[in-house]
Amino acid sequence: MRSVVGGILVLVLTACGDGSRDGCRGAASLSPAITLTIVALGAGDTVVGRTPWCESDAPVVGSLLDLDAEALVAANPCVVVVQPPAQGMDGGLTEVAARIGAQVRAWPLATLTDVRTMVAELPAALDPGDQQLAARANELIAAMDRACAPMAWDPARTVLMVQAGDGRLAFGPSTYLGEFLAACGVPNALGNGAWQTLDLEDMVELKPAIVLTIGTAPSPWTAEVAARTGARIVAADDDALLVPSGTLGPSLERVRAALTTGDPAR
Repeated sequence: MRSVVGGILVLVLTACGDGSRDGCRGAASLSPAITLTIVALGAGDTVVGRTPWCESDAPVVGSLLDLDAEALVAANPCVVVVQPPAQGMDGGLTEVAARIGAQVRAWPLATLTDVRTMVAELPAALDPGDQQLAARANELIAAMDRACAPMAWDPARTVLMVQAGDGRLAFGPSTYLGEFLAACGVPNALGNGAWQTLDLEDMVELKPAIVLTIGTAPSPWTAEVAARTGARIVAADDDALLVPSGTLGPSLERVRAALTTGDPAR
């Protein structure tokens, strides 16, 4: 079981003034999820630095685990946006940010509440005066809220959500997809916790009514789980669900559709 940061953490480290110093430009994003959100806000051209995994043409400045300090200094962002790990950030990033006078804004993205907070606060971090960014952020949040509307569901029918592929990483109630499931009124086969790697015997013991695979990778274990538990196997073939970004709204609607397909009462 992987621990998560409790509550909502919003870290603001301001090294010099309000971040509007002469010569700085845009944002460096050390989170693929936050980069996706910036692009969805229509502000992709403000990204001046990114991780190797971000969908952006901006120069790579490394990651929280492998920061390229020289590249970050060369990018000279006004703000650095990050998704901190559960154990927190080391001092390397804050030292470099202080050196160039950049703000650091950080949001953990374990739950949907975290994601909503990031989306709501990101426009002000990028450009406090841009009302279009704020309006677009409200649209993204509204899309997530619509997807989380309660569903008519038999509470005896539990759902086990597992990342597609061989890893069998399941989404517990304390994850963003677990929070989505709870908002919809659908019981999670995992009674508590965040992410948990399950073996086949774990799955059999949970006796889920539905096993929902998340993502597009092949999942060779599903046939055996179905045979041994009688569970219906359904898939949400959308890798965007594996990234807790502000673009989750349409993807969560696909999960709703997959659950409806997997419920024989419908």
